[in-house]
Amino acid sequence: MADKTEWVVSGFQFGTQQDAELAQNEKVRIERLEEKLDYQNHEMVYAVYKKAVNNRVFRTPVGYDFLKRLQRILHENAEEDVANIPIYGVYSMRESANPTIERIQASRKPVKEKPKQEFFSRKTSIIVNIGLLVLVIVMFVIATTGSNPTIINYERTLQNRYAEWEQQLSDREQVIREKEKELLIAE
Repeated sequence: MADKTEWVVSGFQFGTQQDAELAQNEKVRIERLEEKLDYQNHEMVYAVYKKAVNNRVFRTPVGYDFLKRLQRILHENAEEDVANIPIYGVYSMRESANPTIERIQASRKPVKEKPKQEFFSRKTSIIVNIGLLVLVIVMFVIATTGSNPTIINYERTLQNRYAEWEQQLSDREQVIREKEKELLIAE
């Protein structure tokens, strides 16, 4: 791991090696610009400032410091309206300098849960369940009292049918025997 003193660029100490390298690259760009830039030529200063702001050339405090110097020069001459320097980083997300402490504090805070949106309310669910129970009871009553055979009473129904047929056959046989006797006697 690199020493944090290596992460210092132009008096700014950065939190990561990548940020320090980005700031170092911006410092090199600023030095090249300053070699070619004529600070007495305000149109040139304005063109460099405008292009750097519009193209987001600088993203570290080193670059912002350079833009602020250009902005001061342009404000002193106040020939044209100078655009503000846009900051693309977000600083309000962290309340302290240590993100680990923030995570611990956040985990201690009670989390308010949103009430879940239910498809049915509890009352509706109870009413529907009672209705279904009544329907099941009615179905059992119909199945047990009906004349058609069902899974519940098919054996009893079939036995009753066969007993009824047997009784009818016996009655017919009796009638036929009586008729036969009458006919035999009458002859």
